[in-house]
Amino acid sequence: MPGQPDRIEQFEADVADLRIVDPSVSRDQLAARVGLAGLVIGVILPVAAYVLSHGTTNALEQRDAIVLALLGVSCAVAGGALYLKGALAGFLRFWLLRDLHERRIQTDRLVGGDRAGESELT
Repeated sequence: MPGQPDRIEQFEADVADLRIVDPSVSRDQLAARVGLAGLVIGVILPVAAYVLSHGTTNALEQRDAIVLALLGVSCAVAGGALYLKGALAGFLRFWLLRDLHERRIQTDRLVGGDRAGESELT
């Protein structure tokens, strides 16, 4: 693949020429951090609820522990979704940009090839 470094350099130059300012990158990082915090809280709350429920025989306190455990599970699910969204956003953004670039190059080749073919026929 001797032509590969040229393609990479051309891609990097084209991305730099676009001068895209993406404000959502910080939002995606924030979502990933909040998601991780939700996952940690989602692990801590059910453990605390387990300890709380086994420390007493009072039915009301045990029901409070059940609610606390369900809140922890909810935080874990929501945190996992936020983390996944934040973590995949950067990768998918780069993938989309690369795909658009490759399609543009392919279109340029096809259009350039058709024009060259037309000039040879006339």
